[in-house]
Amino acid sequence: MRRTRKRRRRIASPILAGLVLCAVAAFSLPGLNRVPIRAVAIHGELHHVTRDELRALIKPFTSWGWLRLPAKRLSLRLEELNWVATARVRREWPLDVSITITERRPVARWGLDALLDESGEAFDPGGPINRTLPLLEGPEGTERVMLDRYRAFSARLGARSLALDELNLDPRGAWRIGLRDGTQLRLGADSIDLRLERALLALDELAGERGTEIAYLDLRYPNGFAVAWRNVNAAVGRQGGRSP
Repeated sequence: MRRTRKRRRRIASPILAGLVLCAVAAFSLPGLNRVPIRAVAIHGELHHVTRDELRALIKPFTSWGWLRLPAKRLSLRLEELNWVATARVRREWPLDVSITITERRPVARWGLDALLDESGEAFDPGGPINRTLPLLEGPEGTERVMLDRYRAFSARLGARSLALDELNLDPRGAWRIGLRDGTQLRLGADSIDLRLERALLALDELAGERGTEIAYLDLRYPNGFAVAWRNVNAAVGRQGGRSP
């Protein structure tokens, strides 16, 4: 019995190898190599990219046929569209192509004419900017750092029912926060987290005395802060708080 099984295996192995070679040779023939794509399915939740726009871009690639479709090249081409974060192109048996599009999700404005997506990448929306998004401004290359800071600051401010509307980082590394009520928090470049905590304590302290009229708090003092009131030229110095 063992000899019979071994003999069958010896016979089956060359046959299987031959079938594989025949299949490879068949699919290498010019005619089969250009076998047409039967259907292209586009998947994904689309709000800014239209299906017609995608089909127009995909169409030239389909002339390659199902076997020779340059999936990676098509994927990269789709990702050149302003609002496309990722594009996954996949062949599906027998002759279909599946394309999954993930759009960018903007979380903030970046400067005057760009947006930041949730990964911290700046992009041109190619149209009107949503002005209700918070504004982040900083040197080129600081997009991800600023987005991380925005999220951290927003969490701390949100715990006090305050909303961050603007975040600015100047070339010297100094941070400035703009709250939705118009108040600015000038934190400087050092001990940022400690100075933000001092700002929150100061806002609590000033809440009972014209708190809604604060133009800005300047936390760049070693033992206190300065406060400027709206429509008042002079800033009132306050001592207190903790050293940075």
